[in-house]
Amino acid sequence: MWYDVFSLFYDRALEGHYAPFRPAAVAALRLPSGARVLDLPCGTGQSLAPLVLAVGSSGKVLGVDASGGMLKKAERRVAREGWGNVVLRRAFAADVDAAMIADTIGEGALDGVLCALGMTALPEWELAFERLFALLRPGGRFVTFDVYAASRNFQSRSVELVARADLSREAWRPLAERCDDFEREVLPADPKVFGGELYIASGTKPSA
Repeated sequence: MWYDVFSLFYDRALEGHYAPFRPAAVAALRLPSGARVLDLPCGTGQSLAPLVLAVGSSGKVLGVDASGGMLKKAERRVAREGWGNVVLRRAFAADVDAAMIADTIGEGALDGVLCALGMTALPEWELAFERLFALLRPGGRFVTFDVYAASRNFQSRSVELVARADLSREAWRPLAERCDDFEREVLPADPKVFGGELYIASGTKPSA
């Protein structure tokens, strides 16, 4: 798949642009020590360090990606850092369910879901969102960290081509419809670099 090829140059070519903003995306999850969090798509593992720091040694981080190439990079990162509370699995977003959660990090709903640079690239992204949101406990937090382009220019089309993404997706809307405390922050990032607005959208799953 294309993302296996993409993994060979992703960190070197692109991650430097996104890395400064990942801690803010993780902070928006408001994870307590001991939390259980899903990072999807986890890519090469660039969000794992702030997630591990947030959940502490008693927490659990499950990283999921459909690309074997991306996961190999993430696995090397986990081994290098010695993160014993991180589990990685290869799967499509729509296939992640309670059984996978129980099999990897134990039974129970999630405290947080981070979807970093994923909703613009995932196939059937609205279905994927529904299934991921359902895995959250009431009071759990969902965060989307992504790019939105109201109109396309050369850079946005370049990003879409390389990432196989659709930057015109208003990927925060399903979250906004479900969360009373929904927030969307446009980050102080140059749209000429990212191809559009870099943003963090967040919300808390309400009690039933």
